[in-house]
Amino acid sequence: MQHQVAAHAVQRCQHGIRLPAYSARTRLCHCPASLPAQVAPRRINAGLNAAGASCGMDLTILLHGLPSPAIYAVFMAAAAAMAALGCAALAPLARIPQTKEHIDIAMRTTGAVMAALTLILAFCAVQARSQASDAQRLVSTEVAAITTLARIADRGGPAGHALRQDLAAYARSIADDEFPGMATQGRHPATQALLERLEAGFYQLAATAPEVMATDMLQEFDDMDGAREKRLDGARIGLPQEFWMLILVLSGLLALTGALYPPRLHTVAMLAVQAAGVGALIAFVFVMDHPFRSSIGVSASPYQALSHNLVHRSAAIPGSARYARP
Repeated sequence: MQHQVAAHAVQRCQHGIRLPAYSARTRLCHCPASLPAQVAPRRINAGLNAAGASCGMDLTILLHGLPSPAIYAVFMAAAAAMAALGCAALAPLARIPQTKEHIDIAMRTTGAVMAALTLILAFCAVQARSQASDAQRLVSTEVAAITTLARIADRGGPAGHALRQDLAAYARSIADDEFPGMATQGRHPATQALLERLEAGFYQLAATAPEVMATDMLQEFDDMDGAREKRLDGARIGLPQEFWMLILVLSGLLALTGALYPPRLHTVAMLAVQAAGVGALIAFVFVMDHPFRSSIGVSASPYQALSHNLVHRSAAIPGSARYARP
């Protein structure tokens, strides 16, 4: 069985998958040719994570941290102010003749811009909803992988019972440490340390387990590790910047059409109310975008429930507390 574990370790190294540095089997992979290939990507990822953390206080992240009603209020107020200023400040400069023909042209122009803006917003809302479903699927896949690995650990005796408790701590660390900031900071050091501890434990258990059980155990661990990597990659998924640039351009054009109307109080108020409605649609897309950041997006509750279930299950196994890791 030890030869099978060693072969599996070599395969993980060839595919660029990390192994704990303190494990004896990692010496099979720590050759001079493979070491730089493993270290360089880690340094690059560390640099990217540091750059993401330095930009963690930008306006977008601050807005995503607000409650949904506050986000709606900000976007609606900003859109209404733009429309009101566009009419009150630009109309006296444009000096458009206020005839019936010119008013009709102004309304047609505003309607065309409004139609284009609402069309792109509808498309973005569909895309954001699809991204939210994909994000929820990533979380469900990882939770299922952890659950399956815990069931296999139950068949490993006292060492497997200790690993089940480590899995509970790992799921709790995902929910409390990694999940809240992974969209900007990536992987969390505490969660990464627990994963490496689990990897060492499962490889040690696989070295003494029956062949079929060891194969299933290592495969499920790889699936769990891969599911985490996909979740971390998916945490940064959002609408492309080109969509937001298009929304910004169309919103600016909508504000500029205010110069075509007479700067009277009721006209300014009408344009402000109309723009506030558009601002509410933009806020809806913004809230749905980046499902791992949004207050109504994907939550960490599945990991919390999983950790609670694993702890409860470990307590119900006779003698499992004796083998808990310090």
